[in-house]
Amino acid sequence: MKLPQMEVNDRRLSELCQDVATICCSSEFKKLHKEISKIYRKNGLSDAKRMAFQDSLFSMFLEHFHSEAREDLPYP
Repeated sequence: MKLPQMEVNDRRLSELCQDVATICCSSEFKKLHKEISKIYRKNGLSDAKRMAFQDSLFSMFLEHFHSEAREDLPYP
């Protein structure tokens, strides 16, 4: 039986999911999410937990993306 080949978009989505899973399972992400959730709840933001998750993920993803970009540079 031949397995279907992943298309380029599927492969990129798979890589993105791996990155998100790696970030979300990290202790750094969990700590950041907890801190931001507390701040958002304290300030009365509706749906504080979800918004904190979103903002924490975005922040960590940018950090991850920029650290990878720096690795490609020929200088420190």
